[in-house]
Amino acid sequence: MPVVNTKSTFITNADATPVVLNQDWIARGMLVEAVATVEVAAGDDDGSVFRMVRLPAGARVTSVEVACDAITGGISFDVGIYRTAADGGAVVDADLFASAVDLSSALSYTDVTWEANVANGKANVEKRLWELAPGPLTADPQTMYDIALTGNTVGTAAGTITMRVRWVL
Repeated sequence: MPVVNTKSTFITNADATPVVLNQDWIARGMLVEAVATVEVAAGDDDGSVFRMVRLPAGARVTSVEVACDAITGGISFDVGIYRTAADGGAVVDADLFASAVDLSSALSYTDVTWEANVANGKANVEKRLWELAPGPLTADPQTMYDIALTGNTVGTAAGTITMRVRWVL
Protein backbone atom coordinates (compact mmCIF):
# COMPACT_ATOMS: atom_id res chain seq x y z
CA MET A 1 0.00 0.00 0.00
CA PRO A 2 1.25 3.49 -0.74
CA VAL A 3 2.20 6.00 1.93
CA VAL A 4 -0.51 8.66 2.14
CA ASN A 5 -0.68 12.14 3.58
CA THR A 6 -4.33 12.59 4.47
CA LYS A 7 -5.69 15.77 6.04
CA SER A 8 -8.78 16.29 8.14
CA THR A 9 -11.14 19.09 7.18
CA PHE A 10 -9.65 21.09 10.07
CA ILE A 11 -6.12 20.91 8.58
CA THR A 12 -7.31 21.29 4.98
CA ASN A 13 -9.01 24.54 5.95
CA ALA A 14 -5.90 25.74 7.82
CA ASP A 15 -3.66 24.97 4.81
CA ALA A 16 -5.99 26.64 2.27
CA THR A 17 -5.04 29.91 0.58
CA PRO A 18 -6.62 32.00 1.89
CA VAL A 19 -7.08 30.19 5.19
CA VAL A 20 -10.65 28.97 5.75
CA LEU A 21 -11.80 29.39 9.33
CA ASN A 22 -13.33 26.29 10.90
CA GLN A 23 -16.67 26.69 12.62
CA ASP A 24 -16.45 27.66 16.30
CA TRP A 25 -17.99 24.39 17.48
CA ILE A 26 -15.09 22.57 15.76
CA ALA A 27 -12.19 24.86 16.69
CA ARG A 28 -11.76 27.89 18.96
CA GLY A 29 -15.14 27.34 20.59
CA MET A 30 -15.82 28.00 24.23
CA LEU A 31 -15.83 24.85 26.38
CA VAL A 32 -18.69 24.87 28.88
CA GLU A 33 -19.37 22.48 31.74
CA ALA A 34 -22.47 21.85 33.81
CA VAL A 35 -22.88 19.51 36.77
CA ALA A 36 -26.03 18.31 38.48
CA THR A 37 -27.05 15.87 41.18
CA VAL A 38 -30.35 14.11 41.83
CA GLU A 39 -31.53 11.77 44.54
CA VAL A 40 -33.20 8.54 43.47
CA ALA A 41 -35.72 7.18 45.96
CA ALA A 42 -36.24 3.48 46.56
CA GLY A 43 -39.90 3.93 45.60
CA ASP A 44 -39.31 5.64 42.23
CA ASP A 45 -41.03 3.80 39.39
CA ASP A 46 -39.48 2.41 36.23
CA GLY A 47 -39.82 4.97 33.47
CA SER A 48 -39.04 7.87 35.82
CA VAL A 49 -37.16 10.73 34.17
CA PHE A 50 -34.41 12.62 35.98
CA ARG A 51 -33.61 15.84 34.09
CA MET A 52 -30.04 16.82 34.76
CA VAL A 53 -28.69 19.70 32.65
CA ARG A 54 -29.95 21.99 29.90
CA LEU A 55 -27.94 23.01 26.86
CA PRO A 56 -28.55 24.67 23.52
CA ALA A 57 -29.34 22.60 20.44
CA GLY A 58 -26.29 24.17 18.77
CA ALA A 59 -23.88 22.71 21.33
CA ARG A 60 -21.35 20.05 20.30
CA VAL A 61 -21.27 17.65 23.25
CA THR A 62 -17.76 16.49 24.13
CA SER A 63 -18.58 14.34 27.16
CA VAL A 64 -21.43 13.07 29.30
CA GLU A 65 -20.17 11.51 32.52
CA VAL A 66 -22.18 9.79 35.24
CA ALA A 67 -21.17 9.10 38.84
CA CYS A 68 -23.31 7.44 41.51
CA ASP A 69 -23.63 5.57 44.75
CA ALA A 70 -24.29 1.87 44.48
CA ILE A 71 -28.04 1.74 43.86
CA THR A 72 -29.01 -1.90 44.28
CA GLY A 73 -31.81 -3.87 42.74
CA GLY A 74 -30.93 -4.25 39.06
CA ILE A 75 -30.79 -0.56 38.27
CA SER A 76 -30.53 0.48 34.63
CA PHE A 77 -30.79 3.94 33.07
CA ASP A 78 -30.77 5.41 29.57
CA VAL A 79 -29.13 8.81 28.94
CA GLY A 80 -30.76 10.96 26.31
CA ILE A 81 -32.45 14.24 25.47
CA TYR A 82 -35.88 15.72 26.11
CA ARG A 83 -37.54 18.96 25.13
CA THR A 84 -37.69 21.49 27.96
CA ALA A 85 -40.86 21.91 30.02
CA ALA A 86 -41.54 25.23 28.24
CA ASP A 87 -41.33 23.34 24.92
CA GLY A 88 -43.71 20.54 25.97
CA GLY A 89 -41.23 18.28 27.79
CA ALA A 90 -41.49 15.37 25.33
CA VAL A 91 -38.77 12.83 24.82
CA VAL A 92 -36.60 13.46 21.75
CA ASP A 93 -34.33 10.41 22.09
CA ALA A 94 -34.26 8.70 25.50
CA ASP A 95 -31.00 6.85 24.80
CA LEU A 96 -29.17 9.19 22.43
CA PHE A 97 -25.99 8.88 24.51
CA ALA A 98 -26.32 5.67 26.50
CA SER A 99 -28.67 2.75 26.94
CA ALA A 100 -29.11 0.53 29.98
CA VAL A 101 -26.23 2.00 31.99
CA ASP A 102 -25.80 -0.16 35.09
CA LEU A 103 -25.78 1.98 38.24
CA SER A 104 -25.98 -0.93 40.70
CA SER A 105 -22.29 -0.40 41.60
CA ALA A 106 -20.76 2.90 42.60
CA LEU A 107 -19.33 4.78 39.61
CA SER A 108 -16.74 7.52 39.59
CA TYR A 109 -17.42 9.77 36.57
CA THR A 110 -17.83 7.19 33.84
CA ASP A 111 -17.97 8.60 30.31
CA VAL A 112 -21.16 7.39 28.57
CA THR A 113 -21.13 9.86 25.66
CA TRP A 114 -21.07 7.26 22.88
CA GLU A 115 -22.10 4.13 24.78
CA ALA A 116 -25.37 3.76 22.87
CA ASN A 117 -23.63 3.91 19.52
CA VAL A 118 -19.88 3.55 19.88
CA ALA A 119 -19.40 2.91 16.15
CA ASN A 120 -20.95 6.27 15.26
CA GLY A 121 -19.03 8.17 17.95
CA LYS A 122 -16.13 8.77 15.60
CA ALA A 123 -18.37 9.71 12.69
CA ASN A 124 -20.48 12.08 14.81
CA VAL A 125 -17.80 13.80 16.86
CA GLU A 126 -18.13 17.07 14.87
CA LYS A 127 -21.94 17.16 14.99
CA ARG A 128 -23.99 19.46 17.19
CA LEU A 129 -26.81 18.22 19.38
CA TRP A 130 -29.57 19.13 16.91
CA GLU A 131 -27.70 17.14 14.21
CA LEU A 132 -27.61 14.06 16.46
CA ALA A 133 -31.29 14.29 17.40
CA PRO A 134 -33.63 12.14 15.31
CA GLY A 135 -36.00 13.87 12.95
CA PRO A 136 -35.90 15.86 9.77
CA LEU A 137 -33.97 18.83 11.22
CA THR A 138 -32.05 20.72 8.53
CA ALA A 139 -31.02 23.70 10.64
CA ASP A 140 -30.40 24.59 14.27
CA PRO A 141 -33.88 25.01 15.83
CA GLN A 142 -32.47 27.60 18.26
CA THR A 143 -33.95 25.77 21.24
CA MET A 144 -32.71 24.09 24.39
CA TYR A 145 -32.66 20.39 25.30
CA ASP A 146 -32.54 18.68 28.69
CA ILE A 147 -30.09 15.82 29.09
CA ALA A 148 -31.87 13.29 31.26
CA LEU A 149 -31.63 9.86 32.78
CA THR A 150 -34.63 7.61 32.13
CA GLY A 151 -35.01 4.67 34.48
CA ASN A 152 -35.49 1.29 32.83
CA THR A 153 -35.24 -0.43 36.21
CA VAL A 154 -34.97 2.19 38.93
CA GLY A 155 -33.80 -0.17 41.67
CA THR A 156 -34.77 -1.00 45.23
CA ALA A 157 -32.47 1.37 47.14
CA ALA A 158 -32.11 5.13 47.29
CA GLY A 159 -28.96 6.79 45.99
CA THR A 160 -27.32 9.82 44.49
CA ILE A 161 -26.57 10.27 40.79
CA THR A 162 -24.34 13.05 39.50
CA MET A 163 -23.85 14.06 35.88
CA ARG A 164 -21.10 16.18 34.39
CA VAL A 165 -21.62 17.39 30.81
CA ARG A 166 -19.11 19.30 28.69
CA TRP A 167 -19.92 20.97 25.40
CA VAL A 168 -18.55 23.51 22.97
CA LEU A 169 -20.44 26.50 21.60
